[in-house]
Amino acid sequence: MNNKVKEALTGIIERFKAGDIPKAIAYSAFPIPATPSAKWSLLNRLLMTIAGTKDARGFRQWQREGRYVVKGAKAFYILAPYLKKVEEEGGEKEILMGFMAKPVFRYEDTDGKPLDYPELELPELPLVEI
Repeated sequence: MNNKVKEALTGIIERFKAGDIPKAIAYSAFPIPATPSAKWSLLNRLLMTIAGTKDARGFRQWQREGRYVVKGAKAFYILAPYLKKVEEEGGEKEILMGFMAKPVFRYEDTDGKPLDYPELELPELPLVEI
């Protein structure tokens, strides 16, 4: 297993042991609309929440938004599918070959043009404490 993938999964296991997961799942279930991470899997949004942010993107994605990653910022890794195109009767087909670690940076580790985020209100979650 890739070291970065193993690191990401180990981080989640450590959070389960620490008891931080219920709140992180609650925030991960309600991503900020109109951000790339809103389309991520629950696992990747959980990794983002554990990293301490509500918006994370790749280096070039931040550049397209008019922001740049500050010097010395450290990426965290999400798990992205590795798809391969194969020829089949009747055309091409993509098959899942596995997963790879992709580096992303927190909003807090970038500088530049400010982004307007809609105010997100979580619904009452009575079981979060449990």
